[in-house]
Amino acid sequence: MSETTLEFDPLSAEFRADPFPLYQRLRDEAPAYYSRKYDTWFLSRFDDIWAAERDFRHFTIEAGQMPNQVLGVADEPPPEASGALGAAIAGLDPPRHTKVRALLAPHFKPAAARRLAPLTRSLVRGFLDEMAGRGEADVVLDLAMRTSVRIACTIIGLPLEMSDFFVERINTMFQRDETGYRQTEAGMQGVVEMFGYLTELIAEQRRRGNAGDTAMGALLDSEIDGERLSEADIRANVSLMLIGGTETLPKVLSAAVYRLGQHPDQRAACVADPGLVPAAFQEALRYDMPTQMLGRRVASTWEIHGESLEPGQGVLYLWASANRDEREFPDAARFDVQRRAPRILTFGAGPHMCLGAHVARMEGEILLGEFLARIPEYEVLEDRGVRLCSELFRGWVSLPIRFPPS
Repeated sequence: MSETTLEFDPLSAEFRADPFPLYQRLRDEAPAYYSRKYDTWFLSRFDDIWAAERDFRHFTIEAGQMPNQVLGVADEPPPEASGALGAAIAGLDPPRHTKVRALLAPHFKPAAARRLAPLTRSLVRGFLDEMAGRGEADVVLDLAMRTSVRIACTIIGLPLEMSDFFVERINTMFQRDETGYRQTEAGMQGVVEMFGYLTELIAEQRRRGNAGDTAMGALLDSEIDGERLSEADIRANVSLMLIGGTETLPKVLSAAVYRLGQHPDQRAACVADPGLVPAAFQEALRYDMPTQMLGRRVASTWEIHGESLEPGQGVLYLWASANRDEREFPDAARFDVQRRAPRILTFGAGPHMCLGAHVARMEGEILLGEFLARIPEYEVLEDRGVRLCSELFRGWVSLPIRFPPS
């Protein structure tokens, strides 16, 4: 095992305060770092994670992919919410994963994203109309999250009038207590309330039938290997799509607004040439990826950098580190809307690549483009912003800005 003086613990206060110096050292000194404390490996370089993500022969996801699951510090879920994620596609290996994903994929493909674009643009313009006259607004709470939850509900087939209910519960789920990694009581209660609502809705939809051309309809109406999905499995996948579709996009949009506020020359370039907006959003996806890490369990021995990862051990992919790997991205620590990186790891890779990647890009590009067209000049009120910093997520959960009213 390679020698390094580096001590890395993703649950430490040092990591939460600023993980990027640690990521740099891991990439340089210990690209396959082993923690005896957790019996877990950490991969930090782009090419290594790109390869491992595509390898479902040596790694299994069915023991859980969340950092607290891999590290063995996960709380027991409340009885009312137990099993909520266990049978979702995020917790399945092929071939079961492939079959369930195939049911949902048509609702997230590029053609589906294009169909959703007019609705997305209409929502964004409406929210910007509400913001524009005030001279102050919150990029996350007033714009991005209101958009993302409504698009997620539309895809899944959930009532739009429940959007605010979902946002309030989802906003609490990733809060941490004084340990820095355990979910708060409010977060657990939010899980219970949201899953309780979904349980009742799915049961009612199954009784009524005809859930329509929606992702939930596909889950309700289809069979896999001659069996219908259980209501628990449907709830697991619906909750995964709802949380994933609502939570992360606002962090990327707010990161783009924040970074363009730091680089007014790059902001001016995007305003002058809206054709730069997709590249700017891509750079925000790379530079400020919200999800720091997810993982697997080793299924069969895998060797890398002279190390042997053995069956039963955990492995965590440090995605946010990989997205700043100098071996993949020249001058990786610089935010540059002209970069146009051909590949990033923000949506993962391989069989478990993010199902909603095409929709997320569509939403993000429309949000950023419409925002800059309507509010080309703004000041980020950073001292009033709220940033989430945990082992799982980093990003703004509130980002107020000030701008000339219009």
